[in-house]
Amino acid sequence: SCNRVKHKDFYLTQRYSLGFDRTYMVDDNDSTEFTEFIPVTSFIHTLHYSTNYRKFIIEPGGILQKDFFQNTYLNDKQTDDSLRYHSLKNTLGVALNEGFHKYAKFGLAAYATLENRKYTNMQDSSKLDFNDRTFSTNVLWVGGQLTKQRGSILTYHANAKFGLAGYNLGDIDIQGQIQTKIPLLRDSVFVRANGFFKNTEPSYYFKHYVSNHFAWSNSFSKERRVRIMGEIFVPYTRTNLSAGVENTTNLLYFNNDGLPAQHGGNVQVFQATLKQNFKVGILNWDNSVVYQKTSNKEVLPLPDLSIYSQLYLKFRIARVLETQIGADCYYYTRYYSPMYQPATQMFHTQKISETGNYPLMNVFANFKLKKARFFVMMYHVNKGLFGGNDYFMAPHYPINPQVFKMGVSIDFAN
Repeated sequence: SCNRVKHKDFYLTQRYSLGFDRTYMVDDNDSTEFTEFIPVTSFIHTLHYSTNYRKFIIEPGGILQKDFFQNTYLNDKQTDDSLRYHSLKNTLGVALNEGFHKYAKFGLAAYATLENRKYTNMQDSSKLDFNDRTFSTNVLWVGGQLTKQRGSILTYHANAKFGLAGYNLGDIDIQGQIQTKIPLLRDSVFVRANGFFKNTEPSYYFKHYVSNHFAWSNSFSKERRVRIMGEIFVPYTRTNLSAGVENTTNLLYFNNDGLPAQHGGNVQVFQATLKQNFKVGILNWDNSVVYQKTSNKEVLPLPDLSIYSQLYLKFRIARVLETQIGADCYYYTRYYSPMYQPATQMFHTQKISETGNYPLMNVFANFKLKKARFFVMMYHVNKGLFGGNDYFMAPHYPINPQVFKMGVSIDFAN
């Protein structure tokens, strides 16, 4: 069996700005004057065209479909599934730049987006009556942005987007961040808070889908998500600590049978992350520890603890060759990790086997000479040495065995 995926994007952005010319001299002793244009108000038009194509094939004589899949709807000899999705967006916006308007000292922007979408399913040759083969819709969005990036005490940005017509009528997407810094010791402590509120319509293919082995027609409610996060960053000690909680109502997921489902209650996730880096001379030790707890492991399984650590030496050879030599390790606790379903290319819940509790270690050497970078790496260096043989990232999908890698990257930009 095989999956073929094609994705193409085309962007075209036009910006027209109104502003003024500012003339200044770099040095009082030099009479040379410089003039720069300061934009005050900008008018923006963006065209975005996106096309996606996906094909799943099982040739005759391939895997035994009746043994691998619970259902076969269209052809019991071979599978030749295909999906298409097209999107055309036109966005018109106006932006008032920060600091140049009497009644708007902050940055302010507003926009409207008209999006045309077309979804194409498989031909329902067996008359399953799950849905029409094609579905088209126009979606109208309006939104705005409020920003303040200047100032040493308080900065913030907020974005809001609302669906006014079409498939996403009633959708809400509001998110923002605020930051301040507090003097401490020889440096400043950065304190940030961010969050979002989203009330979104499920994807069309979550609700309507036809293929040889999976077909459904669902009527799901909007998924509502609320997140609140806080973060403290201390540059002097290289410490970053963040924590937050997210609540999801009407959570959408793929169940143990690989079918889309919706949990009618609330699911909460608490997450705390500590990033602590150390440096003594040429010795560096970077660490990241993530603790997370889900209120419902049946619909949203997560490992309780994830750890990443990197120990390396960083120095220069002959003052020109930047060198980095070290090792890194990734580890997470055991849990019922989602299982991959190749026919839909989605991960779904399962209760067959747990994965995790296995360290993945690599040793590496990175070099940089002017605009050239090259590296050597021994991936999964601990295979056969310690950790056992239970090295799976997902059920039936083991981590790659021990592999030697090398590569070169050259930047030709002037």
